[in-house]
Amino acid sequence: MTNQIATLLAPTWVSPALLLGGVLLLPIILTFCFRRIAVRGHEEAQKIVWAAYRKFGRLILVMTVACWWVIWDWRGRSDLISTVHQRWPAFETPFSWALLFWVPLTVGLGIFLFQCYTVDKAILRLKWTVADTLRQAWWRVVSFVIPLLMVAAGFDSILEGRVRGVVWLFAAGVVAKIGTGFLRRAEGMKFNALKSGELRNRALSLANRMAVTLSRVYVVPAGKGHLTNAYGMSNAIALTDNLGKYLTKAQIDYVIAHELAHVKLKHARKQLLLWITVFSTMVLFLFLFRQRAMPFRPILQFVAMVGPLIALYYCSRRFEYSADREAVDFSDDPETAIRALANLHKFRELPEAHDRFTELFMTHPTFAKRVQAIANGHMLADLVADILEDSGVSVSSGLSP
Repeated sequence: MTNQIATLLAPTWVSPALLLGGVLLLPIILTFCFRRIAVRGHEEAQKIVWAAYRKFGRLILVMTVACWWVIWDWRGRSDLISTVHQRWPAFETPFSWALLFWVPLTVGLGIFLFQCYTVDKAILRLKWTVADTLRQAWWRVVSFVIPLLMVAAGFDSILEGRVRGVVWLFAAGVVAKIGTGFLRRAEGMKFNALKSGELRNRALSLANRMAVTLSRVYVVPAGKGHLTNAYGMSNAIALTDNLGKYLTKAQIDYVIAHELAHVKLKHARKQLLLWITVFSTMVLFLFLFRQRAMPFRPILQFVAMVGPLIALYYCSRRFEYSADREAVDFSDDPETAIRALANLHKFRELPEAHDRFTELFMTHPTFAKRVQAIANGHMLADLVADILEDSGVSVSSGLSP
């Protein structure tokens, strides 16, 4: 059965080594082609074309790792090792197998990410240096690609009945967490704690009224990457220093209330528990039904790679909806909430491009869906359309028929 499924995925006359090479080159070729298409248009058209491609970024990373894993496990390892061993007989060791599995994919996706950041820099007129783009590409690999490879190694061990696979999964989570921290620094995200000032006082006042224990308020410089965002942590919030360029004080208060809602609803802790629950469930299932599942190993590999991410991103989007709802219930001012989102949406440097499929790999709901969720039960559709039009946002981008 396993061989039959593998044959469906790739005909037997296709060399596994050739397939592995194709998996490595496809993201690089696609990025090169979309860059060529994007730079031919005027500035706004460049952003639209590039945004349409960039929305697939996370999906490309996940599917590339999944395809590499399946092909490698099918015949790629034996085929590639045999080819290498013919030229370098001393190379055939367990360590060399691991080297061939990890290094080419890591390098290939590193090149792909470096391309993406380079095009971001050109199209958005960012002041990143080559070192800046290299750092971001590297830490993106460390925070996302390497953990995915560790997940693959972990589930391989579990499918072979070895408990050490659980250690691989735990280590993947640790590496992802550490790598994300360094990625944020590479992106220019520096958390400076406010010790005084109007913004800190307003945040603490809102926290007190929302019954939220808030230990710190951070300000994050927009920097070279033109960051414009806000962040809710376990007992702190952070705001970029350029929000005042786009939002009124009332709208900033809504953004603060939204982040305080994340703190109040303990979304950071729930996210961690969800990670543990999802992977623990999969590990338990594979240990209990390992023998029965083996004939469907290629399918299981795709599910093991993609399934947890889809589930966790879905929950992350639910958290955003609940934080919006909590903030609107507190302020009793849905109009200000919609205007805040509309202003941030309007000044996004890359236009929002999405569809139902790519939304599966998004941590936040689309602008349109957030507006609809806020307006539901609070405002008539005509009034929402007027607000969006007044904010300079296309009505079609905020409301679906």
